[in-house]
Amino acid sequence: MKNVRRLVCMFLVAFLVLGLAACGGGKEAEPEKTSSQPAKTDAAKPSSDAGDSTETEYERVVISYSCPQVVEGYDYNTGDDYSKFILEKFNFEFEGKNVPWGEWHNMLSTWIMAQDMPDVAIFNYGDGTHADASNFVDQGLIKRLPDDWKTRWPNVAKVYETTSLGPMLEDLYGGTYFIPRARFFYNLPGDPLANHWSLWVRSDWVAAVGKEVKNNYTIPEILEIAKLIKEQDPGKVGAALAPISMDAGNSARFFLEANSTHWDTFYKGSDGKYAWGAAAEDTLEGLKLWYQAYSTGILDPEFYLLDYEKDMEKFQTLGVAGVSYLGGQTADVERFRIDFTDYTGFDASAFGLATLLGTDGNYHQRDLINFWGAVCFSPDVDDAVFERWMDLMEFTASEDGYPGTQMGLKGIDWDRDANGDIVSLVPPGTLLAGDVGDAKYPSLGHVLGSVILWDDLAFDNPNVAEEYRDESRALYKNRSEICTPESFAKVDWDLWMHNTDNLRRARGIDYDTEFSNLVTNAKSEADLVNLYNAWLEAQQALIQPVLDELNN
Repeated sequence: MKNVRRLVCMFLVAFLVLGLAACGGGKEAEPEKTSSQPAKTDAAKPSSDAGDSTETEYERVVISYSCPQVVEGYDYNTGDDYSKFILEKFNFEFEGKNVPWGEWHNMLSTWIMAQDMPDVAIFNYGDGTHADASNFVDQGLIKRLPDDWKTRWPNVAKVYETTSLGPMLEDLYGGTYFIPRARFFYNLPGDPLANHWSLWVRSDWVAAVGKEVKNNYTIPEILEIAKLIKEQDPGKVGAALAPISMDAGNSARFFLEANSTHWDTFYKGSDGKYAWGAAAEDTLEGLKLWYQAYSTGILDPEFYLLDYEKDMEKFQTLGVAGVSYLGGQTADVERFRIDFTDYTGFDASAFGLATLLGTDGNYHQRDLINFWGAVCFSPDVDDAVFERWMDLMEFTASEDGYPGTQMGLKGIDWDRDANGDIVSLVPPGTLLAGDVGDAKYPSLGHVLGSVILWDDLAFDNPNVAEEYRDESRALYKNRSEICTPESFAKVDWDLWMHNTDNLRRARGIDYDTEFSNLVTNAKSEADLVNLYNAWLEAQQALIQPVLDELNN
């Protein structure tokens, strides 16, 4: 970090929003005259085979890094044996800075605009932040990677190609400025990529009310099951019973997203013209089902007041909910079920997972896109620091390196058998990654150079019971099969990368809150429809300019 530049940071914060908007029309960034040759030192650089056991000497450097996954207050330099192994292998001192999840984009953007960003950072890339990223590139505030970087770091390049976003941005920018981290590499479950949001279902209660226990249900099927649970109270919960427990955001996912693929965005219709998903017939249909569940008391009447993860608590900890709609598959499933049993005393088999289908019997979702978070570098990063981090990512993208990001040290915590399969060397129940004081390696995760996320390894991790891995594969499989190209839509890159003030303003609509208000304020279904139509009309000042842009 550059102390002098911090002096201007306070002024730049005030101009950040205006500056980003004003710079949207900047010219294409000039290609950076950066050589991909190693910095001139006496130290050798590693070969492209990151799995090579030959140790390489490096001159020591200091690397500053920031993302929300940095453990606040944890000294990675002395913290645990995994972080010490990484830092010693690549001979650097690590200066990690945590940023709060809610402030992630704003804080990093402020540093970037102030030309005071860390050497390495994880940018929260998405369709809502793409415009800012474009401005940073236009202004030369992000490092352009050397044109031959893929030759020198081939493992990283292979992962990069699977993200879809990386190559698209490379074409757009005329070079590489961001390296998205892949959710899946060795175990990509489908294209388009399904999300991990699943129904949490009390399988014992479903069976008790005479319904079939299975791994997919339509919204009407779940509402019927919830109605029977409310009437029969198979768990003898009494007044605390919540047949369906979801907060406002998860309720919107359940009733609207699962029934109307484009409910909160724009989409190209069969006539080739763009339309607004909130006005689609499927969205109103889902909204009516939401009102039905709320007005009949099968949806928690306080759903809109529930804080983050309180719906999870009612299902997993208190055992008073019959159905929830929450994240978590593969590695998470085992932990969730263990917690469920520990808290409620019920057998893990009472905790069922299922895919939610729309009223048409199809799975609805827009392509998740195979990435989360993108690595970027300061434009002033020292060549040796840049190359060192790229070497580290090359290692964590290799077959010898990527298991360690979740499983610890090879030869101590895990290894490969004669068939090349990963085997665990730790006693069952060992907590390898987790909180300081609880886990063996609090540094495990995506901080120290990971470009393949844990979603991938979860399918091969022997520390996750095989039954849960198989269950997760089946869920991903039926999402890719019980759908149509229209219900499970591939990403529309033209829309995703559309960058205008009008679209940014339209994306500011808080759909979860707006639709929750319609449901809770309606006095009848007819009143709901009237409120919905009035709301649609009130949004036209924001929506119509975007439609005009997209269709012209």
